[in-house]
Amino acid sequence: MDTRRPAAPDWVRKPAALADLHVLAYRRHADVGSPRHDGMACTAAWLRGVHIAPVTFREEQPVTHALAKAEKWASMWVTSDSAKPPLESYCTKLGVPYREPVAVNRHYALGAWEVLHWLIADTPEHRPPPLDVPERNPDGSISTAEELYAAAVAAEPWRYSLPERRIQLRDRSEQRERRSRHLANLIAETVSRDHASA
Repeated sequence: MDTRRPAAPDWVRKPAALADLHVLAYRRHADVGSPRHDGMACTAAWLRGVHIAPVTFREEQPVTHALAKAEKWASMWVTSDSAKPPLESYCTKLGVPYREPVAVNRHYALGAWEVLHWLIADTPEHRPPPLDVPERNPDGSISTAEELYAAAVAAEPWRYSLPERRIQLRDRSEQRERRSRHLANLIAETVSRDHASA
């Protein structure tokens, strides 16, 4: 796994989540050989500037929003069973050079599509990433159960007016913090293991 340039393009609204997804997808592919997770990891690496495009093998950097959309259409082309999207016309509309899909493994292309679909969404903050990633604060620290609880109550106070609901929310918040810490530990272990083998 190449993490030389851990920078995401400016249009990516969740760069920390993308970095976490990169490592977790890489780990999953390394552990079980999953083409889908390989597609996710390669897409994250491309977006972060350390890999060629996952489906078309385009080399342009930095990755613009238009290039990411074109790559998403190319991944849809590979995964489609029926009518193929008109890639050349989409590339023309996006103002990017046409590149024919090179990677033709459907599961790999699906992984690429899932990452791009998540990031290109109009409101990616409301769309979960294709893999479970740690919930982090803007400074990169893991969100605590108390922070998760307070954010949920602030967003929808009417939902948590009953004591039973607040107890359930507190339990879910504690579970989410434990899950995030587990994933963060897995990320740290994977990066350490990868650096040791380099």
